[in-house]
Amino acid sequence: MQYVVLGYGKFGELAVSRLVEAFPGATLVVVDWDPIRFDNPLPDGAVAFQDDATEFLVRSTFLSPEDLVLPMVPFHLAASYLKASVQGCREIPVPECLATMVPNPFSIDSANLGCSKADFLCPDCCPEGDLCTMTGLPREPLYGSLEALEVPQFTVVVQRSAQILPGVGGYTFGQLRALAGRMRHGSNLVATSCKCHAILTALEVT
Repeated sequence: MQYVVLGYGKFGELAVSRLVEAFPGATLVVVDWDPIRFDNPLPDGAVAFQDDATEFLVRSTFLSPEDLVLPMVPFHLAASYLKASVQGCREIPVPECLATMVPNPFSIDSANLGCSKADFLCPDCCPEGDLCTMTGLPREPLYGSLEALEVPQFTVVVQRSAQILPGVGGYTFGQLRALAGRMRHGSNLVATSCKCHAILTALEVT
């Protein structure tokens, strides 16, 4: 199994350092389009690829279904992958009603909406347990609420982001590839969600 870190900015570097510390000897693949990101040597066991994160996933011939994809890019990687790999897939505006159906919504652009269980800044080392580390209150997973959404004329597809380490989460490459089969022709809402935070993208398949 490989850990595939997509994006090597602040959070990508943090993810790599935590993975190296927690899993000595693990194989790390680090992808970023900007060669300057790799001016400092990567830790032993990490291999750098200067490439667009989405195109790397679409073109890759050496990733296996069990490899872990860790998105550290400033956009919705799962949605970007679907747009690049599913014929006739494009972004459309999110339905206006969506902002009333999710907690603490914030608009990213016309096709992308973020939401969060938290109305405060979470620590990047949160262990994502059953209780919120900030409030001490029980934590009902956000992905469960999103999976239960009924949005008129939209198919809702939720990809859970599993925590690997505090501040580091993702899904397998096999799960990412399987997302295409969960979409339907017409309007879709594709979400990537951990227990507390999510990003949703409206996609149309024609």
